[in-house]
Amino acid sequence: MSIRRLNHIVISVSDIEISTRFYKDILGLELVSTLPEQNNWKEMRFFRAKGKSTNHHDLAIIANATLPSPGWGQPISPGLFHVAFEVGTIAELEEYAVILKSANSFIDQLYQPMHLSVYGKDPDGIAIEIIWRIPNDCWTYSDLWRAPLNFEEAIARWGATLKTGAAAGEST
Repeated sequence: MSIRRLNHIVISVSDIEISTRFYKDILGLELVSTLPEQNNWKEMRFFRAKGKSTNHHDLAIIANATLPSPGWGQPISPGLFHVAFEVGTIAELEEYAVILKSANSFIDQLYQPMHLSVYGKDPDGIAIEIIWRIPNDCWTYSDLWRAPLNFEEAIARWGATLKTGAAAGEST
């Protein structure tokens, strides 16, 4: 018996309409279903990666948050720190950096030994990480670090259109 993979995540949000626009219009997830408010449960909305997911949903939001999220890097209560989404190429990752900056949701961009990352925040301040997986043969488990991500250097090393992860048919 073993866990095969992460299937989905549910995030509490303070405004379901604003959060729906963020996940749908900014991140480009497909809104696939809505569960109306009923009894003690608030409304939920379900999203998945457009045409790329085999899950019913990859992310759900529920309109039940009552406290603001702390700022990036600030101490938080035990629970979710960030949600990571994967893209297929460095060009796509760079495009998300531009999109998050234009939406005033950008936090940082980092080069790490297992993936390149662009960090943003959703309307409630929940950290969102968009990653491009570094080719598996370049991973390290013993020498972990973070450095600023320079897209020009990354593209010079791997190319803008090298597909990795799910985009290359790797299992998740």
